[in-house]
Amino acid sequence: MIYEGAGSIFFDDQYISKEDLNNIEYTKLKTIRDSLAACIKQPGVAIDSLADSSLKVEYVDSKHFTVNPGTAIDKFGRIIYVPSNVSQYGNVIDDPEYHPKYPDRENLPHGKIPNVPTRYYVNIYYNTQQDIVESDTEGEPHYIRIYDSYYISCDDFQAGSGSLPGSGSLGICLGSFEVNTSGNIRFSEITDIRPLLKVLSAGVVSGLYTPSRRIFSKINIASSALNAAVSGYNQWATTSGSQQIKAYIGYMHREGTVSMNVLFCVPTSSQSPTDAYLCVYIYTYDGSLVISDYVNVVTNNYIQDFSLDISGLSPGLYYIRLDMQTLTGVGTFYVKDFTIDVS
Repeated sequence: MIYEGAGSIFFDDQYISKEDLNNIEYTKLKTIRDSLAACIKQPGVAIDSLADSSLKVEYVDSKHFTVNPGTAIDKFGRIIYVPSNVSQYGNVIDDPEYHPKYPDRENLPHGKIPNVPTRYYVNIYYNTQQDIVESDTEGEPHYIRIYDSYYISCDDFQAGSGSLPGSGSLGICLGSFEVNTSGNIRFSEITDIRPLLKVLSAGVVSGLYTPSRRIFSKINIASSALNAAVSGYNQWATTSGSQQIKAYIGYMHREGTVSMNVLFCVPTSSQSPTDAYLCVYIYTYDGSLVISDYVNVVTNNYIQDFSLDISGLSPGLYYIRLDMQTLTGVGTFYVKDFTIDVS
């Protein structure tokens, strides 16, 4: 392929200045990036599905997280590459593939202690690193090489979500978590909201997506004193006459996704009251309820399921709230082996 951009014309006896060389380098990079950006329908992580762990945000402890190695492309066609080994590569003098030490990606502190429980976002941005200092004829030092790099941050906004210039419209959001007033990640859970890279070619797009995409799956799902350990499982539980919120889940809706499928098990140890329900609510990230549904459960120790029609949702980020509710009768209602996928 020939990349055409603003070029230079040289002739005999011409003095070549630093501006000539710098403009050639800039034009070459910009042309490649513009070509990539023109092909991108949705910037994101270069993976086939969320089953791939590339650039996934992993929980370390209540104060720290890790970002896995991987590659993404932002909306400007800039490649964000996070290597497994972030240490310096090659020799600074004679290795053309030399790269200075990359920013750390493991055991990163979120550094948040909010006044009220607050959700934060792990964002990654294209960045550059400057290295190798030399002096000009006046003795002034200058960095003479610039390298592709990245910047990982924990912000109170989702990168890539804004339409106007600024931090909110740049970068790629990889995950989110809620921090309590003690500065701890609540429930030790990090929501995976990596956008998959989507290009304009219909043939390539169809290869990036599988018919079903799992967005939540847990076997041992209890995480507080409101739940219970029964028959070796930590299970969600609620008693007669109450409604309890059991989970919040981030969900990235993509074009062409029409159905949200909810699967779960009510074990035989559950003494389900007469009116026992599992409820699913889908909200926009500003808190507006857009879809809800529920199922009247029975005790049979088999997987139960129901589906929500989500074909009317606009592409973007939502969150799902899962509730257990009992109205009449006696006993304790348990749920385990919970899965949500979309198709």
